[in-house]
Amino acid sequence: MDASFYLVMYGFIFVIGLLLAVAAWTYFRRFQKLSTTLKRSGEMTATANGTIKELVSIRRRNRSFRWTNQYPIVSYTVNGREYTAKLDYAEQRSGYYTTGGSYPVSYVPSEPECCIVEEFRKKMERAKKSNLIAMVVFGILVCNILASCVINLVKLI
Repeated sequence: MDASFYLVMYGFIFVIGLLLAVAAWTYFRRFQKLSTTLKRSGEMTATANGTIKELVSIRRRNRSFRWTNQYPIVSYTVNGREYTAKLDYAEQRSGYYTTGGSYPVSYVPSEPECCIVEEFRKKMERAKKSNLIAMVVFGILVCNILASCVINLVKLI
C-alpha cells in the first residue's frame, strides 16, 4: 500500500482522537462544576425549602430494553426571587420522583444560585468521581491515539 493510504488512515484516526478529546473535555467541565460546588459547601450556611418544579425525561435503551429515566429540577425562593437547580446527576427510573416533592436546599447567602440539595449530595459526589474517572480514561486514550498518529505520520513523511 502506498503512503496516501496511510495518510488517510492516520488522518481518520486523528479525527477520532479529536472526538475523544471533546468527550474528555466535556467530562472535565462536568467534574470541575461539581467539584467547585462541593468545595463551596462550607460557605452554604443559608437554607431554603425547595420543591421539584419539573421532571426532565431521558429515554435510554440497550439491545433488549427501552426505558425512561428522569431527573428533577428543584426550585427554591430566596428574598422573593426564584432559583432553580438542575440535578442531572440524580437521574432515576421514571416514577421515582414526584413533582412538588419537598427538599432542603443549602446555598451561599451572597450567591443563592450556588446551592446543594442536601438529599442529593452523595449522588453529586458519586457523579464527581465518575466524571473524573471518565475524564482520565478518555484523556489517556486521546494522548495514546494522537501521539501514535503524530509519530507514524512523521515516520511516513
